[in-house]
Amino acid sequence: MCGRYANHVGAMHGWVDVLADWPAQAELGFNIAPTQLAPIVTPDGCEVFRWGLLPSWVKTANTEFSTFNARLKTLSEKPSFRHAWKEGQRCIVPALGYYEWKQENGIKQAYFVRRKDGDPILFGGLYESPNQYNPGSFTIITRPAQGPLEPLHHAMPLMFDRDQSKQWFAGDNDQCEGLAWYTYPDDYEYYPVSNKVNKVANQGEELVKPIEAESQKQHGFGF
Repeated sequence: MCGRYANHVGAMHGWVDVLADWPAQAELGFNIAPTQLAPIVTPDGCEVFRWGLLPSWVKTANTEFSTFNARLKTLSEKPSFRHAWKEGQRCIVPALGYYEWKQENGIKQAYFVRRKDGDPILFGGLYESPNQYNPGSFTIITRPAQGPLEPLHHAMPLMFDRDQSKQWFAGDNDQCEGLAWYTYPDDYEYYPVSNKVNKVANQGEELVKPIEAESQKQHGFGF
């Protein structure tokens, strides 16, 4: 799954073909959480939407119905996502990396997942456009974990490289569903980070720096 991520990407200038009109005024952070505003890329360009998709049928601004993750295998079935998926309202959510938590020796340890080459991660997502009840919202799609990330958590966000992100916009639903189930290469890594990330108010760059895991400290293991 994906419940927190860092979108403080430093390489945006090198991704102009994908992020041509990236909103310079968009707030960036190292600890983006659901309900916060964040930049996304739609087929029409870049937008700043709220993380937590409000379904098209919701007639209230209440975020009770918002969902920050959507399971890939149920996109065409779940009422919350069915409209966005059917209408091809697919988006890309650029990130430096994302956080995941793992129970280890009685401690819930935070980890940071990133690309080994330092390039941005491009999450696949869905969005709903603004209306009187919805300021514009999005969700990040998840799928079963695979490859090097499988030991960390049973689910992982849908992640694309530059070329795949273009296909995500250009293809029809069947093509995009096939693309989403591709076999992940060994391009990703993860490492323990400070549990300061547990508090949304903490936003410093130190949150993505590797540390010695608390479980290793307790049992005298080296990092």
